[in-house]
Amino acid sequence: MGDQELFFSTTDPRGVIREGNSVFVRVSGFELEELVGAPHNTVRHPDMPGGLFRLVWDGLQTGRPMGAYMKNRTKDGRSYWVFATMSPLRDGHVSVRMAPRGPLFDFAQRVYAQAAHAERTAIQTNGMNRRDAALLGKAHIEDSLRQGGFSSYEEFMLHALPEEVSVRRRSVAASYARPGARGSIAEILAGTGALDLVLEEFVGHLTAYQRFGDELATISSGVLGIARRLNTSVLAAQRASELVEDSAPVLANVARVMAEPMGESVETLERLQAEFGRLRADLTRLRFQISLAGLYNTMAAEFAAEVFDGAAPPDALAAVPSLCDAAEAGIVEMSAQVQRVNAALDDGADLVAEAGARLEKFRLFLGQWRNLVLRHQAGHVLGDRVRPIDEELFTGWESVELLRRVGRRCESAVVPFDPAALRRHLDRIRVAPASR
Repeated sequence: MGDQELFFSTTDPRGVIREGNSVFVRVSGFELEELVGAPHNTVRHPDMPGGLFRLVWDGLQTGRPMGAYMKNRTKDGRSYWVFATMSPLRDGHVSVRMAPRGPLFDFAQRVYAQAAHAERTAIQTNGMNRRDAALLGKAHIEDSLRQGGFSSYEEFMLHALPEEVSVRRRSVAASYARPGARGSIAEILAGTGALDLVLEEFVGHLTAYQRFGDELATISSGVLGIARRLNTSVLAAQRASELVEDSAPVLANVARVMAEPMGESVETLERLQAEFGRLRADLTRLRFQISLAGLYNTMAAEFAAEVFDGAAPPDALAAVPSLCDAAEAGIVEMSAQVQRVNAALDDGADLVAEAGARLEKFRLFLGQWRNLVLRHQAGHVLGDRVRPIDEELFTGWESVELLRRVGRRCESAVVPFDPAALRRHLDRIRVAPASR
């Protein structure tokens, strides 16, 4: 399967093939008449673990688009790999597949091989039925992904598709411009070209937000580090105060009182860390939705170009509305996702300000305690026990400055999104086949 090629199919709710394009026919080796009306598992390769299909179907049945690396078999028994995307339609599913070239492909093959081996062993050695073996394979895949740093199959999928689309964009100089096109073909190509420009601009914005999201992961770890240091410094102050409680009881009083603003600071920092985690997850899902809409848009352009070039019959354009429907469902999800991201940015800015204010309040208590040590000339008694306090007074200032910078980023990082503009382009593409 060539880097530039995409193959397309639609199925009914049970997975029976309704449509396929010329690339599907060429790569699979089946005639279109053999594919239409056949179950999609006609091209399933026996090396594939049943657990992967369980994961995919579970997602589709909840109405979510899914993506997966898949090894398929040709009519004569050979094999080929694809990265497959699948989206629910009102009465079935639409799928677009591309040659896998992304950095997660090798990892996926290893995970699948281990899961497939576990399933075969369970069936052949333990007499397990295929349904239970698929559930076992699903658990193996999820466990392997966790060991690889992904919290779930969904998180793996959300990273894999954008990587595949990005690699494809860099390696394929696909141009669907056909200057001589007229009628519906010209309309589809003009609409897909305009939509691609909008999505490309959005991707440019999102790349910056994705970098910000990655920074938030690092910042979140730093935030927890700040919280741990606060606990350490309070404990250090309380233990040091015990040594001079008779001569300077005020030190113990301040050390005891500072525990309250410390607790408030830690609680706010923990909320901030959780908020950053949600924001990063929303940015990841948004990137997936944009990549998926872009892929479906490219597939529609390819249909129009193939018909113009004579590589596909004119009635192939009948598949374009299905792609538009799937892309529009993605735009609805994108719109909701953008709203969540922008709300999370607002909440993050508020939490950062709250955390900074509480951290400053705690540092005032810490500074007061340190000044009392000097006033009561207790330094020679406490010795190195004041070192954690001095370190926190220095690094605490850096923490406050870090939070201020993050707060400013959150306030300015509003994601621009105009779903109406995307829908106008989709409507233009969708009605073109009917008007030819």
